[in-house]
Amino acid sequence: MRILFCGETFPAAPVMLRQLLPGDEIIACPQAEVKQRGLDVDVIVPLMHRLEPELIANTTARLIHQWGVGLEGVDIPAATARGILVCNVPADATANADSTAEHAVFLMLGVARQIHDCFLSFQTGLWGAPLGNALFGRTALIVGLGMVGSALARKLRGLDMRVEAIRRRPDPEKESRLGIFAAGSLDNLHEMASRADFVVSAITLTEETRGVFDKSLFDAMKPTACIVNVSRGPVVNEPDLVEALRNGTIAGAGLDVYAVEPVDPANPLLTMRNVFATPHVAGATKQTYEGIAAIVNANILAFKAGKTPRYCVNPGQLPE
Repeated sequence: MRILFCGETFPAAPVMLRQLLPGDEIIACPQAEVKQRGLDVDVIVPLMHRLEPELIANTTARLIHQWGVGLEGVDIPAATARGILVCNVPADATANADSTAEHAVFLMLGVARQIHDCFLSFQTGLWGAPLGNALFGRTALIVGLGMVGSALARKLRGLDMRVEAIRRRPDPEKESRLGIFAAGSLDNLHEMASRADFVVSAITLTEETRGVFDKSLFDAMKPTACIVNVSRGPVVNEPDLVEALRNGTIAGAGLDVYAVEPVDPANPLLTMRNVFATPHVAGATKQTYEGIAAIVNANILAFKAGKTPRYCVNPGQLPE
């Protein structure tokens, strides 16, 4: 069986799968070659590549399986019309939610403790500086209270932070269990962000949430506040964010995802001293990848045996 990883990002993924499927041909090709190489394969793993309509229309693949959660780059109705199964790995099926939430805390600490200036102090000989901020006693607004947002709420409560949340549907029992002090909908985002010290995106990318972190939100925030994004890059309007960081509208940002990935090395967000940036590694831990690899392996074996894989998003919609 031929399995194509679309692009050469997340290099550990094909390596781990090869260990589990030594008899299969597992290919990781540059993004520029995906449309051509993807025509004659059995399984496609999209990674961050948005699958071209021509590819879905002409591929011999009958399974598209994401290495993780995100299926934004897959035209599921088009795949379904061609009889192609589409699967992902939910965040709660592996260590992904906890790994991503832990990374959000890491970004919050990096921004709060002015990590770039800490490194600079070694070069300048300035000791005992910069003067950072602690997280305890401060307010975090988590935007999106799904698997990642819930895991983050538990961790931040353990750090003695006041945790508030934006979510699509109210769930007082869950909010109480997580220790959420206050909760609201996207309609309340600006009002709740105005009192937060950190506004953290753990929200799903939809047309409603695309660009929701924009100038109007930054203007509503305190000048001492920071944003953190471990969800999807396009929820943030990057030109608005750069402007807000440059003119002091907000104090800083911790970013793991970007509007375009891989990110342009010339992107100003990568060189600003009040930005702590990482290359989409929030969920890239050994624990998460071992869990994902096990599920993808089991699903490919099920697919080979003519069975419906787990976590298939379109099994009942396929044409007979």
